Amino acid sequence: MRDSFDLIGIVMPSLLQGATVTLQVAAQAGLLGLVVALVVGSLRTTENRLLRFPLTVYVEFFRGTSAFVQLYWAYFALPMIGVRLDPLQAGILVLALNVGAYGSEVVRGALTAIPRGQLEACRALGIPTWVAYVKVLIPQAMQRVVLPMGNLAIDLLKGTSLLSAIAVTELAFAARQTVSAFGNPMLIFGLVLLMYLVLAAPIAAGARYLNDRTKRYVA
Repeated sequence: MRDSFDLIGIVMPSLLQGATVTLQVAAQAGLLGLVVALVVGSLRTTENRLLRFPLTVYVEFFRGTSAFVQLYWAYFALPMIGVRLDPLQAGILVLALNVGAYGSEVVRGALTAIPRGQLEACRALGIPTWVAYVKVLIPQAMQRVVLPMGNLAIDLLKGTSLLSAIAVTELAFAARQTVSAFGNPMLIFGLVLLMYLVLAAPIAAGARYLNDRTKRYVA
């Protein structure tokens, strides 16, 4: 038992450092993905087919292909055409585009659930379409978006482990390094499972809190 506690004390600094990288990647990719989701989801509800088509291609591509292969493509293939990204940049970009694609469907579904007459009423009053979306439609859609977006944020947090494939020292990669150095995978990977759970818990709690607040605001 004492040996286990000693090992925890030895490996914990490395795991905490990896968890810090995981949080940084998740935060940056999550913010970028949220912007993509709001923009793409809103634009896909417009009547302009020329605008909707490329956005639909983007969404279906990132939803229908492997994020792991996308990551390899961004890091290993893009340099062949002159686009060079360091491992962290490639990981954040791929994760953001993935969560943005899934999140855009959440936003689009929430917006299409709002009665069409509200947008038509805004147009009849001479309100620009973008103002109608920002001031009228999106605030109402938020109560349908918060919890699914919270789930996507948790998936994004766990998805940062993919970056270990291109040697980003996030939590999963740090765990593999410590297991290689000290052995005892049951203990170390058990600690990592608990750390992911601890990191995800505030996201779930925050999503529930925001969901309650948006319901009161819209009501």
